[in-house]
Amino acid sequence: MITPIEIQNKVFKSGGLGYDKKDVDSFMQQILENYEELYREKMEMNDRINVLNEGLQYYKSIEKTLQKALVLAQRTADATEVNAKENARLIEKEAATKASIILEDAKRELEHIRRQTVELVRQYDMYKAKFKSLAAAQTELLDSESFSVDLDKLSMFAPMPDSVETPAGAYAGMEEEKPAENPLDSLEDEEIEIINLDE
Repeated sequence: MITPIEIQNKVFKSGGLGYDKKDVDSFMQQILENYEELYREKMEMNDRINVLNEGLQYYKSIEKTLQKALVLAQRTADATEVNAKENARLIEKEAATKASIILEDAKRELEHIRRQTVELVRQYDMYKAKFKSLAAAQTELLDSESFSVDLDKLSMFAPMPDSVETPAGAYAGMEEEKPAENPLDSLEDEEIEIINLDE
């Protein structure tokens, strides 16, 4: 592009039939002034364009950085979500396994308690029957002749004379009474079962 100085220093050759020098100089002066203004505006525009281009490049670099950061953040969020879902699945699976183990332990404990209860009720019924039998035997024993007391038959409680002589053979023929048998003695050790309630 021609600069204003080049226009200003331009010299035309004069010919015999050439243009009027004053008209040409006057027109060239107008062109110079207008061109100087256009040239200055163009230079200012170029400067502004350079500044704007630099700013645009700066913002483009920021945009790229932000895009990279967004992509990285999205990847991190996706990875975090996947990890969270996997951890939740593992926790849920572990909780289900623990719940199943606890439930099985509770079922076993319940069955153990049920068996103990059944055994205790069975033993209770057995002991109750034995004690009923024992009580009946004791009642029968108390009603027997062995426990019958008749004062009339006891000559030793008859009034005694002041001096007592025991005739010879007074106790002859009297048998020594045997003590009554205790029904508990007839129970075998095997018939009595001891239960450990801690089992």
